[in-house]
Amino acid sequence: MAMDTTTIGRSVLYQRASTRWAAVGFESRMLHVNGVDLFVAMGGAGRPVVLLHGYPQSGEIWRFVAPELAKTRQVIIPDLRGMGLSGITDDGYDLPNVAGDIHQLIEKLGLGQVDLAGHDWGGALGAVFALRYGTEVRKFVFIESALGGAGFETIWVFNQPNPAMTFIPFLLTDQLAESLVQGREEIFLRHLWSTFTHNKDRVPFDAWQPYVAAMKRPGLVRSSASYYRSVYGSADRIRALIATGKLAIPVLSISAQFSFGPAQVRFVEPFADNIIKHVLIENSGHFPAEEQPEALVAEIRSFFKD
Repeated sequence: MAMDTTTIGRSVLYQRASTRWAAVGFESRMLHVNGVDLFVAMGGAGRPVVLLHGYPQSGEIWRFVAPELAKTRQVIIPDLRGMGLSGITDDGYDLPNVAGDIHQLIEKLGLGQVDLAGHDWGGALGAVFALRYGTEVRKFVFIESALGGAGFETIWVFNQPNPAMTFIPFLLTDQLAESLVQGREEIFLRHLWSTFTHNKDRVPFDAWQPYVAAMKRPGLVRSSASYYRSVYGSADRIRALIATGKLAIPVLSISAQFSFGPAQVRFVEPFADNIIKHVLIENSGHFPAEEQPEALVAEIRSFFKD
């Protein structure tokens, strides 16, 4: 059943999300880092693994993957600034700055060196984080993603029909998304779900209701769109980071059959020198953590095992 279209208070959303995480053995809390409050879910014990989500979701995209990893690992899942239940700031959505959020979170939790996996914007963020704070990352999984300054800008070109990516220039137009999505968040997210989810039987749109509720938070349409709006401004900084040396740590590239597919290879090679392998998840669209979590868990577990 769809949620009421009225905005639900953040405290209620926090309580509901905490209850959902508790049901799979995870605790949740708000932690203040780098000038922003991050909603963080944590569970398990062992070598730490940090999981980073993308747009238009929250850390709950990992809800099927995280409990399996937590059987042998400590799993930490933040909502990125300006997404999910984390704080909304006026600025700071360029990836080098958001990488500072993750750096300070790891320091605050005393995690030391971590294994890292990121999907969509979480993949791009993970790449920048590893480039900036290389000694803090042991291994990195890059899932269905591309990095601004290393190829992402080429995805939304329109020299030929590109209906899947029309939402990006829509988000890039200041105030347009804010004006048109407000009050129609469910319509907008249903479009993204319909466009980018392939295995719809596994992930019915009702499963996205926590993302819809979060998108209704005042200011969140703008803050989440700010990741796209920051791409061009931060691309030169990211190219400069890559120029100082590509990632030497082991990198696993994962894409989905009905999304980036084999094309993801060209988005990983510009920033990583030690790509262990590229994995294609079958019968999945852009969201393998929801569409094919068992296959994704198997690949992540195998890559992180030693």
